[in-house]
Amino acid sequence: MRFLHFTITGFLVLTAALSFAADPPAPRNCGKIVIINDDGFSNFYSGKYRTADDLRKQISSFKDSQVGVFEWCIVTGSRVNFASPNHELPGEGMDEYPRRGDKLASETLQQLRDSGVDTLAVVAEACRNTGIACYASVRMNGDYSAGAWDGTLAKVFNSDFWHNHPEFHQHSTAGKPLTRLSYAFPEVREFKLSIIREAAARDISGINLDFQRHPNFFDHEAPMLEAYREKYDDNPLKVTSVDPRWDSIKAKFMTKFVADTRAILDQAGKQKGKRIGLSVRIGWEKYRTWGCDIETWIKNGWIDYLVVGQYGLGGYEFDISPFVEMAKGTGCAVLFGEECILDGHDTTAAEDKLIAEGKMKLKKRGTLSSAQHHERAARWYKAGADGVHLFNVGDRSVLKSIGNE
Repeated sequence: MRFLHFTITGFLVLTAALSFAADPPAPRNCGKIVIINDDGFSNFYSGKYRTADDLRKQISSFKDSQVGVFEWCIVTGSRVNFASPNHELPGEGMDEYPRRGDKLASETLQQLRDSGVDTLAVVAEACRNTGIACYASVRMNGDYSAGAWDGTLAKVFNSDFWHNHPEFHQHSTAGKPLTRLSYAFPEVREFKLSIIREAAARDISGINLDFQRHPNFFDHEAPMLEAYREKYDDNPLKVTSVDPRWDSIKAKFMTKFVADTRAILDQAGKQKGKRIGLSVRIGWEKYRTWGCDIETWIKNGWIDYLVVGQYGLGGYEFDISPFVEMAKGTGCAVLFGEECILDGHDTTAAEDKLIAEGKMKLKKRGTLSSAQHHERAARWYKAGADGVHLFNVGDRSVLKSIGNE
């Protein structure tokens, strides 16, 4: 009966979601869709965002640009950057921080919350006033290792849920808990969905599920082992987590999550009298290994735009046309996902200490130039891409004309 209940419930969710068609964002001031992602933390870390007016000023700076969608990341690690009754802010409850910027970001976000500022609501309103769609971006599995930087990173960014429930982490073949949470557990999926429910209560245009931050999403935890034995009648502990035999099992769990997300957005949209969009960002090489059955998600009309990139630093190239073909006639837009940073790494705690002592200079990371953006975008458009998605964009001059065909 338990299995039957799960099946019927899942069927009802899928049936409800099927009644809606994809509705991609429209190009703005140009012929192609241009989307920019703000990680929702770096500018708090640097001190650029200190007040609600700082957020409004940043978004209003895109007024005459061709940016049609502003993705505002709301999850760092597994904590959120908006006022929430159920989830913690980064660094909340800490007295010592790994880097000066972590301390500044944490203090700023807590001050904004305590003064009644809802950062997500402010961003959504500023986008609306600027004529830009606002998608709240959810990093799907961004938690840090318990041992990273002597455990300080996990204390800043990882949620209480992550700390309190090692049983819901991914597990090695030896049964050892690993860093990332596993979407095979309904408790993990519900934890993530609770963030999406809160975000959907704001006046946003949509939700973005960012699978590139960070895979993987499954390993050898109990629900995975049980599903594998049932499907193959074999020992799953002898099969690596990236073996393609796992793909359909991972996809079953993740598709349930995406269906539930779509249902949450549809319910919120009915109350607001509009469709609330859903998009995903995947890696072109390994999305099946991550459990992303994008063919089904597109076919069912669940997602409004698909961002296809590559996990890692930018400058990569691949053929986007198979994804364009996959989405043809469905209404789902397909965008080439540019990672604009080409080299380097985030400042470590040790480096930040040396910089503070004047013993080291902050290293500037290489990024795609405006000319490179334009030359590359022309190729993606020729291959059929509906636009470009810019992640970690450095040269803002590109935003004025990159959407031209």
